[in-house]
Amino acid sequence: MKHRFWASYLLAALAFLPFEPVSTTQVLATESVYQLAQAKTAYTQYMQLGYNETKQRNYRKALLNFQQAERLRPGDKYATSAIRNVTSYIQRGKNRIAFVPGRPGRVRSAGTRGSCFQAGQYLIPLTPTDKEAQRTTAEHPTFFFYLPQTSTTVQALEFVLRDGDSIDPLYKGTFKPVGQNGIVSVNIPADQSSLQIDKEYNWTFSMICDTNNRDKDSYVEGTIVRSQDENLSLQLKQPTTDLDRAVLFATAGFWEDALRTLANLRRQRPNDPEVEKYWEDLLNSVDIKEVVNKPLLPCCTAQK
Repeated sequence: MKHRFWASYLLAALAFLPFEPVSTTQVLATESVYQLAQAKTAYTQYMQLGYNETKQRNYRKALLNFQQAERLRPGDKYATSAIRNVTSYIQRGKNRIAFVPGRPGRVRSAGTRGSCFQAGQYLIPLTPTDKEAQRTTAEHPTFFFYLPQTSTTVQALEFVLRDGDSIDPLYKGTFKPVGQNGIVSVNIPADQSSLQIDKEYNWTFSMICDTNNRDKDSYVEGTIVRSQDENLSLQLKQPTTDLDRAVLFATAGFWEDALRTLANLRRQRPNDPEVEKYWEDLLNSVDIKEVVNKPLLPCCTAQK
């Protein structure tokens, strides 16, 4: 009798436990996870298809896929960059490559104008805009600058990279002047700290006209941020030419990678008209027309 009594009691107690709410929550959570996984898979598929069509120069098909990806993730920076750039390819027609920054605009008068310049000459950073950070996938990126003709000898060049608004530089390099006008590049050495993902860094590049009076420097400044796009990385692991890689980088919004890739090709194949056309199209797309035909100079190695 005692066993029957306790069995009946337990059954009655179990009947009042909140089974239904717990079960419903678990089902909803499972469905939510499943839906998120499905959306992520679909987004990845559309981005991969978009990049693949871009590589094949099928820009209209690429645009449709990027638009589908953006619908799944409204405002996604990779999808919106791709849509912006692929649309530009379509609108420009014969252009092989182009870049459209999220916030276009350039202020050529930024920075102090030193006393060693000839009239109408400016130091020009090869960046797409002054209004937002250029993006890179590189741990140790490369920066490009056009040095104008000067009326007197430049005494030194200087590049400084800082972590945000920190006073102490993350990297500082002083370089010998090149003695002619043209495009120079500054690479952050491999033995320096790598740029962290999604962290913004400030840089300054100066032409020192008078080492005794740095107020006469001519300088330009900007920002850079390192990002990772998993779908772009997967696409780049497939067999691609360097020109394909440049187009993919530009489409994804990675200016530094696209410019560096084409600059390296210019050095390797200086008489290749196709490489020249890609270089010209990329710089023209961000309104840096005046440096298109300027030489790439052998600079810069930090002074010991």
